[in-house]
Amino acid sequence: MSSSIDHGLSATLPFAAFTLGCAFAAILDLLRGRIPNAFTVPFFVLGLGISATFGGGAAVGDGLLGAALGLVLYGWMFWLGFMGGGDVKLLMALGAWGGVRFCAEVAVFAVLLGGALAVPLLLFKGTLLAFFRKLYRFVLSAAIKDLALEVPAIDRRQTMPYGVPLAVAAVWSAHSHPLGWLLRQLGVPLWF
Repeated sequence: MSSSIDHGLSATLPFAAFTLGCAFAAILDLLRGRIPNAFTVPFFVLGLGISATFGGGAAVGDGLLGAALGLVLYGWMFWLGFMGGGDVKLLMALGAWGGVRFCAEVAVFAVLLGGALAVPLLLFKGTLLAFFRKLYRFVLSAAIKDLALEVPAIDRRQTMPYGVPLAVAAVWSAHSHPLGWLLRQLGVPLWF
């Protein structure tokens, strides 16, 4: 694979820029409850620039495919109202930095981290059971074609800053590929 993760992020300066960018995205999401385009667009462009500098045209292509994969993986959640647009664009920017494989790993790992963060938050707020009831009805209505799709109403006061698990997953994955390690420990055959 010829992504910036292999070529650019192993270099100290690009990795530092990547890490600082992820930290800044997490802080923006924590403080403002959103990740603005004024951050995600330059972060995306910088990722493609790093890819071009350290990996050439193949890395840029991988970065563009990674960004497209980010849109596919998280775009539907934005469309259903489960996630903010800034979170989707952040994953797309991360895909531009690291390519397809990196984007897929970050997307899955962020879901796991986000779930691990959401459960105690929902428990603390006393809404954990209500959340699981809504989730159950949504999954059931999506799985059975005779039922009308029951998309749960999102209470914007109870949202979680998803940029935090995304940023943590990205930096952790760029450093050590924890999801691959976990799957290997579980005996899951991997293609990467």
